[in-house]
Amino acid sequence: MPGQQALEHLRAIVAGTGLEADVVAGSQPLDEISVDITGPDASYFVGPHGQCLDSLQYLLNLIVNKGREQRVRIAVDADKHRARRIQTLTKFAHQLADQVISNGQEAVTDPMNPMERRIIHTVLAERKDVQTYSEGDEPGRYVVVSPSTDDNG
Repeated sequence: MPGQQALEHLRAIVAGTGLEADVVAGSQPLDEISVDITGPDASYFVGPHGQCLDSLQYLLNLIVNKGREQRVRIAVDADKHRARRIQTLTKFAHQLADQVISNGQEAVTDPMNPMERRIIHTVLAERKDVQTYSEGDEPGRYVVVSPSTDDNG
């Protein structure tokens, strides 16, 4: 089972650090397996701007999906960092959209990783008054928010 495999590999990585933390299964959306790092030292696994979490997630996805025909998505969180980041990005996305509507000009975000860009796109897809698209090349890819060209918006 990919979920159990992800838990076992991440537990081995966490144990190897000597930090006081544990790995538990997180919520299980239909299209992904979620694992959470908990405990007093969990925040050490976040790293600057979540880069350590991103690296652990990338590594686990490589390990678990090696040789699989049907890929599964593994999401790694520590100390509820990603949940807080989703809340922050949701608020930011709506503020940016409101700004675009008030001044009629498109706005761009700072460069974001693919997960953060996906959150911005998903949040603003619910709004009919703006549209979003990504531009740039990794790692400098960013989101552009512009007034909707839809006559119904």
